[in-house]
Amino acid sequence: METHGAAWLAACSALGAAWLLAASWRAETGTLPTALRGLFGGLAALGTAYIAYGLMQIGGLDVRWEWIERGAWPALGFAALVGLVEEAAKAAGIALAAPATRREGRARSVWRTTAAVAAVFAIAEALLTLRGASWPVALGRAALGPVAHGVLVAPVAVALAETAGVSRTRFALRLLLAVTLAALLHGLGDWSVARPGWGRAGFAAALLAPTLWLYAHARQRRPALCPVPAVK
Repeated sequence: METHGAAWLAACSALGAAWLLAASWRAETGTLPTALRGLFGGLAALGTAYIAYGLMQIGGLDVRWEWIERGAWPALGFAALVGLVEEAAKAAGIALAAPATRREGRARSVWRTTAAVAAVFAIAEALLTLRGASWPVALGRAALGPVAHGVLVAPVAVALAETAGVSRTRFALRLLLAVTLAALLHGLGDWSVARPGWGRAGFAAALLAPTLWLYAHARQRRPALCPVPAVK
């Protein structure tokens, strides 16, 4: 049985609502406003990517999945280009949707927004690209896609969340580096998926790298829970 019509739309809408609710639950700015921000940010990211792909097609560069499947090393460049378009689009959506909060609450707001934008982007992408696929494959991709997209855009979220005491020039450089890193990881993941055999391991490595980095980064910035008093 294949995905099609109203049933597939309803399934993706339900998954999107569940992810938005989970990302926005009891947020500092309220659950519903945060969810709406995430929804509009995700749609903005999707629209940005759509426009970018359209401009590339007008310019004679119509990147297709078949190019990534057929080629070897040149295909990695096409995959990285796809990653650049989608990660830059998500970064724009997050930046537009993240509320201007006080410094101590900004990090939480940005991370909530990142999760919501990534969920909307991933599920909308699945809605558009997986029509006609089998239900188990399509539902699994739609349900877990937000995790992959959220992990890949994590460097961008860190750059957008940690702006206290950072000059505009340094912030712009950090954001550019974060988008570039996310794009390369995205491209490596897509390129690996298209490779038989070891491709799954390559895709897992592309997702594991930012996950481990984010874990180490969080531990480094976490204050000591039980500081040891100085001995006199």
